[in-house]
Amino acid sequence: MTYCVGLMLKEGLVFLSDTRTNAGLDNISRYRKMFTWEVPGDRAIVALSAGNLAITQAVMSTLHEAIDDPETAPGDCILSAPSMFRVAELVGQAMQKV
Repeated sequence: MTYCVGLMLKEGLVFLSDTRTNAGLDNISRYRKMFTWEVPGDRAIVALSAGNLAITQAVMSTLHEAIDDPETAPGDCILSAPSMFRVAELVGQAMQKV
């Protein structure tokens, strides 16, 4: 079971997730399920993942590649997207590719 929690408090937002993965009775491992990106003074984006580990890794890799690629058009990267709606679209597009 995966635990991903987001809390909105007076002081700000808090995000929590576990790191346990399970590939069978005797194959328990750890993998980060919380991913953060930040442009200081502008935005902080947090993604919490649950479900298939391979899909999570592929989607996060796709998002990171767009950040690292200088040829990525403005608005086609989560760090330069004009709105959270556009960020959600980019995550959805990355999921569709997988």
